[in-house]
Amino acid sequence: MPVLPANSKKLSDARPKNPDKDDIVLSYHDYLLRASDVALLERNDWLNDIIIGFYFEYLNQQHRKDSQLLFIGPEVAQLLKMLDSSQYNLFLDPIKAKNYDFVFFPLNDCDSNEAGGSHWSLLIYSHVEKTCYHFDSSCGINGSSAKKLARKVTKYFLEKQERKYIEMDCPQQDNSYDCGLYVLCLADVISMHAIMNSKIGDCNCSVITKMVPKKRADLLKLIDDLKNT
Repeated sequence: MPVLPANSKKLSDARPKNPDKDDIVLSYHDYLLRASDVALLERNDWLNDIIIGFYFEYLNQQHRKDSQLLFIGPEVAQLLKMLDSSQYNLFLDPIKAKNYDFVFFPLNDCDSNEAGGSHWSLLIYSHVEKTCYHFDSSCGINGSSAKKLARKVTKYFLEKQERKYIEMDCPQQDNSYDCGLYVLCLADVISMHAIMNSKIGDCNCSVITKMVPKKRADLLKLIDDLKNT
């Protein structure tokens, strides 16, 4: 985690008291976080694709040296879900997706090319285990979307080899807005387990319930740190 200079200000201090929702708060690689995006973290609200994409890009940067983990942005994941697997090479070959052991896809229940949806879950392809694992904090909501994407993903990675899909047990949310936070916390826990154990099928995700209540504050601090460095 970057260290803040001693004289740096908090993002909350540097921000205007009444920022315009389109004001840019942080430019991070391919993502622009605006005031309206950051505001989702300051209240109990559903996370959008910008926040999730930003954090997945942050994880890519954190793990770029180990070449085991690849985190796909939500906009690409949605596009892949809608496309035929024969076109996956156009998007996944340039980033050498087949060279990674574990590929993470944030999955939305939206079933069109337009923005929308109401629930996030996490699909992970494990090259080591030749399996797609689905983690859903509201079990059953994203099942059909996950199976749809998993069929195409495994066809791209495995071609004619045997393909497996497993719906994993994971902690369940008790509200209608924390699904995105569960996806981010799941990505944190499972990625560490994958690095240490070279598999994810036996990952214990019980700690997620303790992580989720703190994740909004953690994300705001991360944005503060990145902005000031």
